[in-house]
Amino acid sequence: MKNISLALNIALLLAVGFLYYKQFSGGNNETTAMAGASDSTAAATRVVLSELPKNVPVVFINADSLFTHYEFAKKAKAQVEGKVATYQKSYQAKVDAFQKEYQDYMEKAGAGVYTKEQGTAIEQGLQKKRDDIMAMEQNQDKVMNEMDNSNVDVQKSIYNFLTRFNKEHGYYCAMAYTTTGGGVLGVNDSLDVTQQVLAGLNSEYNAAKGK
Repeated sequence: MKNISLALNIALLLAVGFLYYKQFSGGNNETTAMAGASDSTAAATRVVLSELPKNVPVVFINADSLFTHYEFAKKAKAQVEGKVATYQKSYQAKVDAFQKEYQDYMEKAGAGVYTKEQGTAIEQGLQKKRDDIMAMEQNQDKVMNEMDNSNVDVQKSIYNFLTRFNKEHGYYCAMAYTTTGGGVLGVNDSLDVTQQVLAGLNSEYNAAKGK
């Protein structure tokens, strides 16, 4: 049984990348700050007016802090990371089991342990397992979509809150900045409303959870 089916070539299987976890590992906060989260929250939480800047058209929000301390964002991130980790673990377990079984078969088939019928049956089983692994690789788009959808929900809720927040307090817009770079640099502390926005977002999120 030395002429093993080329379809079982383990090198081809392992050549397919399955590396998408880093997309939701926290490296994208800077680019998502102004996009927003879900409509499920109702009334905007009033913040202490004396703590807000007055008579200015624009205020600023630290995007890093927003996505680090907004409870909805934290929960969504943890849930998606859990799903991704579980999916990767399952995928790796299947690959490891397949590789071990494949190598065992190659050794024994090369030593003439199996009859032709036995070898054919084992190859068919290996082909089925390989197909299952390839299906998991192709299904990674579905997992990616779940990540994207979760992030969109968070972005919508932030956007909706800030729309109400700006209207209520007379701001034309709230601009995002990060401490690691970006287009907005040297923000005056008096124009930073990050803590007030976080307080409002978390208050609304916790109130919605309690319903």
